[in-house]
Amino acid sequence: MNYPLAGARRAAAATFASPSTARRRFSVRGGGGGRLLLALSLLLLSGCGEIEWFPPYQRLPTTPDQFSFPVKSGVEPNTQVTSDPVTVSGLTGDSSPITVTGTLGSNSKYAIGTGAATNAPGTVKNGDTVTVTHTSATPLGTSTESTLTIGIVSAKFVSTTRLLEKPVFSSPTAVGAVPGGTLMQASALIISRDGLPGTHVISIKDSVNSGRAVYSVSDDFDPGNFTGATQTIPVLNTMRIFVRGLAPTTAAPVVTTLTIDGLETVVVLTPP
Repeated sequence: MNYPLAGARRAAAATFASPSTARRRFSVRGGGGGRLLLALSLLLLSGCGEIEWFPPYQRLPTTPDQFSFPVKSGVEPNTQVTSDPVTVSGLTGDSSPITVTGTLGSNSKYAIGTGAATNAPGTVKNGDTVTVTHTSATPLGTSTESTLTIGIVSAKFVSTTRLLEKPVFSSPTAVGAVPGGTLMQASALIISRDGLPGTHVISIKDSVNSGRAVYSVSDDFDPGNFTGATQTIPVLNTMRIFVRGLAPTTAAPVVTTLTIDGLETVVVLTPP
């Protein structure tokens, strides 16, 4: 007579007595079961038709095309700055919400077309032109940011103040008579933000562009060597700049234009 419990014990004993056999049995049975499951899955999938693993992106009706604002550099400190306009496009709905945020104290606003600037939420439609305004920073070489958002698309308008204070030149003095007239000179102390972007560009010319206008940069009251060539100088803060020009007669003073980082300063050198 066969006893089921005894048979189960003998099978268990045989299994534990031969681990390799158990592994073989498990491997065969597991492999067959895996192949069967795979086959059933393929049959099920083949009957389901086309499967969308990643549903297509659906653009919201309020989503516009991407837009951007060029950076404005060298702006006057603590003044209102207006961005270039952008034109709204790409909306599939009638309109889209519009908002603006900005740096603390920037008074950031937007304007639609020729409408008044506002910071209140509004709406725009395709074809509308939008500008952003804000108040530039007070320190030299400092950026102010405003972020305009239409639907779910945003862009930043950034302005950066100029890198130096406009030089205030001393009264001109005659430094000598030379062939053709009197050589006149004036100087100014430079206050600048150095290191942004790393060098300052200096150039000079006179009113008739004769090539006789020259300048020199020094760390004291000794002007050193003069030049009329355009130069890049890494450090200008607390330096002194000298300008010279040749005034042919008392009635015809020389007008010299000094340009530093795009900021022009007109110096009138009147002979005695």
